[in-house]
Amino acid sequence: LVEKMHAPAGNTIYAAGFLLGVHTSFQKGKNDADSVDAFCEDMLKVSQGQGDKALTRKIAEDCDKALEWLHSDCGVNFAAGSKLVWPMLSRAHLVVGDVKPGGGQLAKNLLEKAKSLKVDLRFSTKAVAILQDEKTGGVAGVRVKTKEGLSEIRAKNVVIATGGYSANNQLVTQFCGQAAAKMPIRGSRIITGENIVLSAPFMPKVSHVSQFHCGPIYGPTGANPLNIVNNGICVNREGQRFTDEGQTYVQMSRDVAAMTPDNWAFMVVDQTAHDIPILANDWESYARTQAPVYTGNTVEEAAEKAGIDPKALAATVKAYNDAVKANARGKLSPTNTLPKAPVIEKAPFYIVPFQGGMTATFGGPHINVNGQVLDTENRPVDGLFAIGNASGG
Repeated sequence: LVEKMHAPAGNTIYAAGFLLGVHTSFQKGKNDADSVDAFCEDMLKVSQGQGDKALTRKIAEDCDKALEWLHSDCGVNFAAGSKLVWPMLSRAHLVVGDVKPGGGQLAKNLLEKAKSLKVDLRFSTKAVAILQDEKTGGVAGVRVKTKEGLSEIRAKNVVIATGGYSANNQLVTQFCGQAAAKMPIRGSRIITGENIVLSAPFMPKVSHVSQFHCGPIYGPTGANPLNIVNNGICVNREGQRFTDEGQTYVQMSRDVAAMTPDNWAFMVVDQTAHDIPILANDWESYARTQAPVYTGNTVEEAAEKAGIDPKALAATVKAYNDAVKANARGKLSPTNTLPKAPVIEKAPFYIVPFQGGMTATFGGPHINVNGQVLDTENRPVDGLFAIGNASGG
Protein backbone atom coordinates (compact mmCIF):
# COMPACT_ATOMS: atom_id res chain seq x y z
CA LEU A 1 0.00 0.00 0.00
CA VAL A 2 1.63 3.21 -1.19
CA GLU A 3 0.34 6.38 0.51
CA LYS A 4 1.78 9.84 -0.13
CA MET A 5 0.77 11.21 3.29
CA HIS A 6 1.95 10.03 6.71
CA ALA A 7 -1.53 8.65 7.44
CA PRO A 8 -4.85 8.25 5.58
CA ALA A 9 -5.82 11.81 4.68
CA GLY A 10 -8.36 11.57 1.86
CA ASN A 11 -12.05 12.45 1.90
CA THR A 12 -12.99 9.19 3.66
CA ILE A 13 -11.86 10.54 7.03
CA TYR A 14 -14.22 13.53 6.62
CA ALA A 15 -17.21 11.48 5.43
CA ALA A 16 -20.24 10.80 7.60
CA GLY A 17 -19.74 7.10 6.91
CA PHE A 18 -22.98 5.94 5.30
CA LEU A 19 -22.87 2.82 3.13
CA LEU A 20 -25.96 1.40 1.44
CA GLY A 21 -27.35 -2.11 1.63
CA VAL A 22 -30.58 -3.88 0.73
CA HIS A 23 -31.04 -6.95 2.96
CA THR A 24 -28.15 -7.19 5.44
CA SER A 25 -28.20 -8.77 8.89
CA PHE A 26 -28.31 -5.23 10.30
CA GLN A 27 -31.58 -4.48 8.47
CA LYS A 28 -33.78 -7.35 9.61
CA GLY A 29 -37.35 -6.12 9.90
CA LYS A 30 -36.42 -2.62 8.73
CA ASN A 31 -36.19 -2.86 4.95
CA ASP A 32 -37.96 -6.10 4.02
CA ALA A 33 -39.87 -4.69 1.04
CA ASP A 34 -36.70 -3.48 -0.71
CA SER A 35 -34.97 -5.36 -3.52
CA VAL A 36 -31.78 -5.41 -5.58
CA ASP A 37 -33.83 -4.46 -8.64
CA ALA A 38 -35.31 -1.42 -6.87
CA PHE A 39 -31.89 -0.29 -5.61
CA CYS A 40 -30.39 -0.62 -9.08
CA GLU A 41 -33.27 1.33 -10.60
CA ASP A 42 -32.94 4.10 -8.01
CA MET A 43 -29.19 4.41 -8.62
CA LEU A 44 -29.80 4.84 -12.34
CA LYS A 45 -32.42 7.50 -11.59
CA VAL A 46 -29.95 9.41 -9.41
CA SER A 47 -27.37 9.38 -12.23
CA GLN A 48 -30.10 10.48 -14.66
CA GLY A 49 -29.40 7.36 -16.68
CA GLN A 50 -25.70 8.20 -17.09
CA GLY A 51 -24.39 5.46 -14.82
CA ASP A 52 -22.83 2.40 -16.43
CA LYS A 53 -25.69 -0.11 -16.23
CA ALA A 54 -23.47 -3.14 -15.71
CA LEU A 55 -21.48 -1.41 -12.96
CA THR A 56 -24.65 -0.15 -11.30
CA ARG A 57 -26.08 -3.65 -11.30
CA LYS A 58 -22.84 -5.02 -9.84
CA ILE A 59 -22.98 -2.51 -6.97
CA ALA A 60 -26.62 -3.33 -6.22
CA GLU A 61 -25.99 -7.09 -6.26
CA ASP A 62 -22.79 -7.03 -4.18
CA CYS A 63 -23.45 -4.26 -1.62
CA ASP A 64 -24.82 -6.64 1.02
CA LYS A 65 -21.86 -9.02 0.69
CA ALA A 66 -19.46 -6.08 1.01
CA LEU A 67 -21.14 -4.82 4.18
CA GLU A 68 -21.21 -8.27 5.77
CA TRP A 69 -17.49 -8.74 4.89
CA LEU A 70 -16.60 -5.36 6.38
CA HIS A 71 -18.29 -6.47 9.60
CA SER A 72 -17.15 -10.10 9.86
CA ASP A 73 -13.61 -9.73 8.50
CA CYS A 74 -12.71 -6.12 9.32
CA GLY A 75 -14.63 -5.46 12.54
CA VAL A 76 -16.71 -2.62 11.14
CA ASN A 77 -19.96 -2.05 13.04
CA PHE A 78 -23.05 -0.39 11.61
CA ALA A 79 -26.18 1.33 12.85
CA ALA A 80 -28.89 0.58 10.26
CA GLY A 81 -32.48 1.62 9.72
CA SER A 82 -32.22 5.38 9.21
CA LYS A 83 -34.34 6.62 6.31
CA LEU A 84 -31.57 8.67 4.77
CA VAL A 85 -30.55 8.98 1.11
CA TRP A 86 -33.25 9.27 -1.56
CA PRO A 87 -35.82 7.71 -1.82
CA MET A 88 -35.75 7.59 1.98
CA LEU A 89 -35.75 3.81 2.39
CA SER A 90 -33.83 2.15 5.21
CA ARG A 91 -30.74 1.37 3.12
CA ALA A 92 -28.27 3.51 5.06
CA HIS A 93 -25.67 1.81 7.26
CA LEU A 94 -23.75 4.27 9.43
CA VAL A 95 -20.27 3.18 10.49
CA VAL A 96 -20.13 3.51 14.29
CA GLY A 97 -17.28 3.41 16.79
CA ASP A 98 -14.97 5.57 18.88
CA VAL A 99 -13.78 7.67 15.92
CA LYS A 100 -16.00 10.41 14.53
CA PRO A 101 -17.14 10.82 11.82
CA GLY A 102 -17.94 7.33 10.60
CA GLY A 103 -15.60 7.58 7.63
CA GLY A 104 -12.69 8.03 10.01
CA GLN A 105 -13.74 4.91 11.91
CA LEU A 106 -13.95 2.97 8.62
CA ALA A 107 -10.42 4.02 7.67
CA LYS A 108 -9.17 3.00 11.13
CA ASN A 109 -10.76 -0.44 10.90
CA LEU A 110 -9.39 -1.10 7.44
CA LEU A 111 -5.89 0.05 8.39
CA GLU A 112 -5.89 -2.25 11.42
CA LYS A 113 -7.03 -5.14 9.20
CA ALA A 114 -4.22 -4.44 6.72
CA LYS A 115 -1.67 -4.44 9.55
CA SER A 116 -3.01 -7.74 10.87
CA LEU A 117 -2.49 -9.25 7.41
CA LYS A 118 1.08 -7.88 7.44
CA VAL A 119 0.46 -5.72 4.37
CA ASP A 120 3.55 -3.69 3.42
CA LEU A 121 2.30 -0.19 4.31
CA ARG A 122 4.50 2.55 2.86
CA PHE A 123 3.48 5.98 4.12
CA SER A 124 5.06 9.28 3.02
CA THR A 125 5.62 7.48 -0.29
CA LYS A 126 4.20 9.28 -3.29
CA ALA A 127 3.44 7.47 -6.53
CA VAL A 128 4.71 9.68 -9.38
CA ALA A 129 4.29 7.26 -12.29
CA ILE A 130 2.78 3.90 -13.15
CA LEU A 131 5.44 1.86 -14.93
CA GLN A 132 4.58 0.39 -18.30
CA ASP A 133 5.85 -2.92 -19.67
CA GLU A 134 7.73 -2.09 -22.84
CA LYS A 135 6.62 -5.28 -24.58
CA THR A 136 3.00 -5.74 -23.54
CA GLY A 137 2.00 -2.14 -22.81
CA GLY A 138 0.53 -3.31 -19.52
CA VAL A 139 1.44 -2.40 -15.96
CA ALA A 140 4.93 -3.12 -14.60
CA GLY A 141 4.76 -1.37 -11.21
CA VAL A 142 5.08 2.18 -9.84
CA ARG A 143 7.77 4.81 -9.49
CA VAL A 144 7.62 6.42 -6.06
CA LYS A 145 9.17 9.42 -4.35
CA THR A 146 10.24 9.56 -0.72
CA LYS A 147 12.57 11.85 1.20
CA GLU A 148 15.40 9.57 0.05
CA GLY A 149 14.51 10.18 -3.61
CA LEU A 150 13.01 8.14 -6.45
CA SER A 151 12.72 4.36 -6.56
CA GLU A 152 10.65 1.69 -8.28
CA ILE A 153 8.30 -0.99 -7.02
CA ARG A 154 7.84 -3.77 -9.55
CA ALA A 155 4.37 -5.33 -9.73
CA LYS A 156 2.06 -6.91 -12.29
CA ASN A 157 -1.01 -5.10 -10.97
CA VAL A 158 -1.69 -1.58 -9.69
CA VAL A 159 -4.94 -0.42 -8.07
CA ILE A 160 -5.51 3.34 -8.19
CA ALA A 161 -7.28 4.38 -4.97
CA THR A 162 -6.36 8.06 -4.89
CA GLY A 163 -9.79 9.69 -4.89
CA GLY A 164 -10.55 12.39 -7.45
CA TYR A 165 -9.03 15.76 -8.32
CA SER A 166 -10.94 18.27 -6.18
CA ALA A 167 -7.76 19.96 -4.85
CA ASN A 168 -6.13 20.25 -8.27
CA ASN A 169 -7.23 23.65 -9.57
CA GLN A 170 -5.91 22.99 -13.05
CA LEU A 171 -8.03 19.86 -13.46
CA VAL A 172 -11.07 21.45 -11.78
CA THR A 173 -10.88 24.37 -14.23
CA GLN A 174 -10.44 22.00 -17.16
CA PHE A 175 -13.23 19.57 -16.32
CA CYS A 176 -15.72 21.55 -14.18
CA GLY A 177 -15.27 25.11 -15.40
CA GLN A 178 -14.30 28.53 -14.15
CA ALA A 179 -17.04 28.80 -11.52
CA ALA A 180 -15.99 25.56 -9.81
CA ALA A 181 -12.36 26.71 -9.88
CA LYS A 182 -13.32 29.64 -7.62
CA MET A 183 -14.53 27.29 -4.90
CA PRO A 184 -12.50 26.80 -1.72
CA ILE A 185 -12.00 23.19 -0.61
CA ARG A 186 -14.52 21.70 1.83
CA GLY A 187 -12.88 18.28 2.13
CA SER A 188 -9.37 16.88 1.89
CA ARG A 189 -6.71 19.19 0.47
CA ILE A 190 -4.51 16.38 -0.83
CA ILE A 191 -6.88 14.91 -3.44
CA THR A 192 -4.95 16.14 -6.46
CA GLY A 193 -5.92 14.03 -9.45
CA GLU A 194 -3.45 11.16 -9.48
CA ASN A 195 -6.28 9.03 -10.87
CA ILE A 196 -6.20 11.19 -14.02
CA VAL A 197 -2.49 12.01 -14.22
CA LEU A 198 -1.00 8.60 -13.40
CA SER A 199 -3.32 6.66 -15.71
CA ALA A 200 -2.92 9.04 -18.68
CA PRO A 201 -0.02 7.17 -20.38
CA PHE A 202 -2.30 4.14 -20.74
CA MET A 203 -4.88 6.15 -22.71
CA PRO A 204 -7.83 5.29 -20.47
CA LYS A 205 -11.44 5.96 -21.25
CA VAL A 206 -12.27 8.80 -18.83
CA SER A 207 -15.91 9.36 -17.89
CA HIS A 208 -18.09 11.71 -15.83
CA VAL A 209 -15.26 14.02 -14.78
CA SER A 210 -17.47 17.09 -15.24
CA GLN A 211 -19.48 16.04 -12.18
CA PHE A 212 -18.73 17.22 -8.64
CA HIS A 213 -20.33 17.72 -5.25
CA CYS A 214 -20.25 21.11 -3.57
CA GLY A 215 -21.76 22.85 -0.59
CA PRO A 216 -21.73 26.07 1.43
CA ILE A 217 -18.68 27.08 3.41
CA TYR A 218 -16.98 30.11 4.90
CA GLY A 219 -13.69 29.37 3.20
CA PRO A 220 -11.24 31.30 5.44
CA THR A 221 -12.16 29.29 8.55
CA GLY A 222 -14.06 26.26 7.22
CA ALA A 223 -17.34 27.17 8.97
CA ASN A 224 -20.32 25.31 7.51
CA PRO A 225 -23.75 27.02 7.16
CA LEU A 226 -25.30 23.81 5.80
CA ASN A 227 -28.90 24.35 6.98
CA ILE A 228 -28.88 28.14 7.26
CA VAL A 229 -28.91 28.41 3.45
CA ASN A 230 -32.47 27.04 3.35
CA ASN A 231 -33.85 29.15 6.20
CA GLY A 232 -33.62 32.76 5.07
CA ILE A 233 -32.97 34.74 1.92
CA CYS A 234 -29.76 34.66 -0.08
CA VAL A 235 -28.38 37.93 -1.45
CA ASN A 236 -25.25 39.17 -3.21
CA ARG A 237 -23.06 42.11 -2.19
CA GLU A 238 -25.59 44.48 -3.78
CA GLY A 239 -28.32 43.21 -1.47
CA GLN A 240 -30.24 41.50 -4.29
CA ARG A 241 -31.62 37.96 -4.31
CA PHE A 242 -30.20 35.90 -7.17
CA THR A 243 -31.05 32.25 -6.39
CA ASP A 244 -34.01 30.15 -5.24
CA GLU A 245 -33.53 29.35 -1.54
CA GLY A 246 -35.76 26.29 -1.97
CA GLN A 247 -33.09 24.48 -3.99
CA THR A 248 -30.68 21.98 -2.49
CA TYR A 249 -27.64 23.42 -0.76
CA VAL A 250 -25.60 21.88 -3.59
CA GLN A 251 -27.38 23.86 -6.29
CA MET A 252 -27.36 27.04 -4.21
CA SER A 253 -23.59 26.66 -3.80
CA ARG A 254 -23.18 26.20 -7.55
CA ASP A 255 -25.21 29.38 -8.10
CA VAL A 256 -23.08 31.40 -5.69
CA ALA A 257 -19.91 30.41 -7.54
CA ALA A 258 -21.43 30.93 -11.00
CA MET A 259 -23.57 34.03 -10.40
CA THR A 260 -21.37 36.22 -8.20
CA PRO A 261 -18.04 37.60 -9.42
CA ASP A 262 -16.11 36.65 -6.29
CA ASN A 263 -18.06 33.59 -5.07
CA TRP A 264 -19.51 35.34 -2.01
CA ALA A 265 -23.14 35.45 -0.88
CA PHE A 266 -25.00 36.32 2.32
CA MET A 267 -27.88 34.60 4.11
CA VAL A 268 -30.26 36.97 5.90
CA VAL A 269 -32.26 35.44 8.76
CA ASP A 270 -34.20 36.76 11.73
CA GLN A 271 -34.36 35.64 15.36
CA THR A 272 -37.16 33.14 14.70
CA ALA A 273 -35.08 31.30 12.10
CA HIS A 274 -31.97 31.65 14.25
CA ASP A 275 -33.62 29.62 17.01
CA ILE A 276 -34.59 26.64 14.81
CA PRO A 277 -32.93 23.61 16.49
CA ILE A 278 -31.54 22.18 13.24
CA LEU A 279 -29.41 25.33 12.81
CA ALA A 280 -27.64 24.98 16.17
CA ASN A 281 -24.63 23.15 14.69
CA ASP A 282 -24.27 25.80 11.99
CA TRP A 283 -24.14 28.67 14.47
CA GLU A 284 -21.70 26.69 16.62
CA SER A 285 -19.47 26.12 13.57
CA TYR A 286 -19.30 29.86 12.89
CA ALA A 287 -18.62 30.67 16.55
CA ARG A 288 -16.01 27.94 17.01
CA THR A 289 -14.02 28.93 13.93
CA GLN A 290 -14.49 32.66 14.59
CA ALA A 291 -16.24 33.21 11.26
CA PRO A 292 -18.18 36.50 11.17
CA VAL A 293 -21.95 36.80 11.62
CA TYR A 294 -23.22 40.37 11.26
CA THR A 295 -26.10 41.29 13.59
CA GLY A 296 -28.34 44.29 14.05
CA ASN A 297 -31.66 45.32 15.58
CA THR A 298 -32.71 46.38 12.09
CA VAL A 299 -31.97 44.90 8.68
CA GLU A 300 -30.20 48.15 7.79
CA GLU A 301 -27.92 47.97 10.83
CA ALA A 302 -26.86 44.40 10.05
CA ALA A 303 -26.39 45.27 6.36
CA GLU A 304 -24.08 48.16 7.16
CA LYS A 305 -21.87 45.91 9.29
CA ALA A 306 -21.76 43.35 6.45
CA GLY A 307 -20.80 45.96 3.85
CA ILE A 308 -24.11 45.65 1.98
CA ASP A 309 -26.17 48.65 0.84
CA PRO A 310 -28.67 49.05 3.74
CA LYS A 311 -31.48 50.54 1.65
CA ALA A 312 -31.15 47.94 -1.08
CA LEU A 313 -31.23 45.03 1.37
CA ALA A 314 -34.18 46.51 3.30
CA ALA A 315 -36.11 46.80 0.02
CA THR A 316 -35.26 43.21 -0.91
CA VAL A 317 -36.41 41.92 2.49
CA LYS A 318 -39.66 43.91 2.28
CA ALA A 319 -40.47 42.64 -1.21
CA TYR A 320 -39.79 39.08 -0.10
CA ASN A 321 -41.87 39.39 3.10
CA ASP A 322 -44.76 40.92 1.15
CA ALA A 323 -44.66 38.03 -1.33
CA VAL A 324 -44.66 35.43 1.46
CA LYS A 325 -47.63 37.05 3.22
CA ALA A 326 -49.54 37.37 -0.05
CA ASN A 327 -48.74 33.77 -1.05
CA ALA A 328 -47.13 35.21 -4.18
CA ARG A 329 -43.59 33.87 -4.01
CA GLY A 330 -43.96 32.59 -7.55
CA LYS A 331 -43.89 36.19 -8.74
CA LEU A 332 -40.53 36.87 -7.13
CA SER A 333 -37.54 36.92 -9.44
CA PRO A 334 -35.98 34.49 -8.81
CA THR A 335 -38.85 32.54 -7.31
CA ASN A 336 -38.66 31.02 -3.84
CA THR A 337 -39.83 27.39 -3.64
CA LEU A 338 -39.27 26.61 0.04
CA PRO A 339 -42.19 24.49 1.33
CA LYS A 340 -42.53 26.86 4.30
CA ALA A 341 -40.81 30.13 3.54
CA PRO A 342 -40.04 32.14 6.70
CA VAL A 343 -40.80 35.84 6.95
CA ILE A 344 -37.85 37.94 8.08
CA GLU A 345 -39.20 40.41 10.59
CA LYS A 346 -38.26 39.51 14.18
CA ALA A 347 -35.20 41.34 15.53
CA PRO A 348 -32.33 40.90 15.89
CA PHE A 349 -31.32 40.10 12.32
CA TYR A 350 -28.35 37.99 11.25
CA ILE A 351 -26.30 38.12 8.03
CA VAL A 352 -24.13 35.09 7.35
CA PRO A 353 -21.43 35.29 4.63
CA PHE A 354 -20.61 32.11 2.74
CA GLN A 355 -19.16 30.71 -0.47
CA GLY A 356 -19.82 27.75 -2.70
CA GLY A 357 -17.21 25.16 -1.70
CA MET A 358 -15.80 22.11 -3.50
CA THR A 359 -16.43 18.84 -1.66
CA ALA A 360 -15.35 16.15 -4.11
CA THR A 361 -15.18 15.40 -7.80
CA PHE A 362 -16.72 12.36 -9.48
CA GLY A 363 -15.49 10.34 -12.42
CA GLY A 364 -12.15 9.14 -13.67
CA PRO A 365 -10.77 6.17 -15.62
CA HIS A 366 -13.80 4.07 -16.59
CA ILE A 367 -13.80 0.58 -15.06
CA ASN A 368 -15.60 -2.67 -15.86
CA VAL A 369 -17.31 -4.95 -13.34
CA ASN A 370 -13.92 -6.44 -12.41
CA GLY A 371 -12.50 -3.03 -11.54
CA GLN A 372 -10.21 -3.04 -14.57
CA VAL A 373 -9.49 0.31 -16.21
CA LEU A 374 -10.71 0.42 -19.81
CA ASP A 375 -8.83 2.10 -22.63
CA THR A 376 -10.48 4.33 -25.23
CA GLU A 377 -11.38 1.22 -27.26
CA ASN A 378 -13.15 -0.25 -24.19
CA ARG A 379 -10.47 -2.91 -23.70
CA PRO A 380 -9.08 -3.63 -20.22
CA VAL A 381 -5.59 -2.25 -19.59
CA ASP A 382 -3.54 -5.23 -18.47
CA GLY A 383 -2.87 -4.96 -14.73
CA LEU A 384 -4.49 -1.55 -14.12
CA PHE A 385 -7.42 -1.20 -11.73
CA ALA A 386 -9.26 1.72 -10.09
CA ILE A 387 -11.66 1.82 -7.17
CA GLY A 388 -13.83 4.24 -5.26
CA ASN A 389 -13.78 7.91 -6.14
CA ALA A 390 -10.74 7.38 -8.36
CA SER A 391 -12.81 5.42 -10.88
CA GLY A 392 -15.35 6.40 -13.50
CA GLY A 393 -18.61 4.80 -14.54
